[in-house]
Amino acid sequence: MLIELRLKKIDMKQMKLLLVGFLLVLTSQLLATVPSLNDCPDMIFTDGHENTSLPSNGSGGTFPGASTRTVFVNSSLGVRTYYVYVPSTYQPSEPLPLMFLWHGAGGPGTAPAAAQSVRDLWESTAEEQRFIIVAQEATGTTGGGFIPANAENVLLAILADMEVDYNIESSRVYGWGFSSGGHVMHDKALERTDVFAAYAINAGVLAAAAGVTAPLNADRELPVYVSVGSGDSLLSFAQNDRLNFINAGWIEGQNYWLDVFNGGHVLPNDAPEKAWDKICISTVLD
Repeated sequence: MLIELRLKKIDMKQMKLLLVGFLLVLTSQLLATVPSLNDCPDMIFTDGHENTSLPSNGSGGTFPGASTRTVFVNSSLGVRTYYVYVPSTYQPSEPLPLMFLWHGAGGPGTAPAAAQSVRDLWESTAEEQRFIIVAQEATGTTGGGFIPANAENVLLAILADMEVDYNIESSRVYGWGFSSGGHVMHDKALERTDVFAAYAINAGVLAAAAGVTAPLNADRELPVYVSVGSGDSLLSFAQNDRLNFINAGWIEGQNYWLDVFNGGHVLPNDAPEKAWDKICISTVLD
């Protein structure tokens, strides 16, 4: 009986050691190679054995909360204003992802208010999910929308400015656009796959700016989430876009999503949460 009890004690000790070892391995498996990915909803993958983070290591910017900044773009575009939100958990020692927000066209002179409005819409998601947002003003004077060439130049100037003053995870720069901003975001994200890790669109279509062949010409199949209302006149265009992406190599449910919600050409309050849930786990290194 004594021998049997001792054997049981040994077995229990070995079991405990095995369990500890298993938990250590499991923990390493659940750590992302880019540390900030661990903040993504339902993050359950990657090996944790190699740190592929690309921090900008910037510092000096205002945080936390909302702020307004300006940047000189070039001689033609001059100084441009943009609107930032930095979550309360931000620390300069830890790089966080950056999301560009492009508003819709509301007519002459509406760009500043429209940019601040989409920043406000995204604030709670940025706070909860720990990423920085930048709402960029459109440069169009007649309709208040985005002009592709100008939008890219302003975006690159803002990105450089933010990377100097904040610690940005450069492998995780994302874009989102609504309506006019969504049309042009399709164009720029597919053209600049070296900049964007992934992007999301509300009520934006390929034909309006990028062209329907843009997915075929992209350097890589970066993830894209598209959301459009069931009563939106752009729905049929978005459905055709789905086929264009899939025919170009995107895989539905893996790096392409089309969400059709009940409504028209509107921006739902849950748009930020739904978009971030799909694109959060992507990096420019994928």
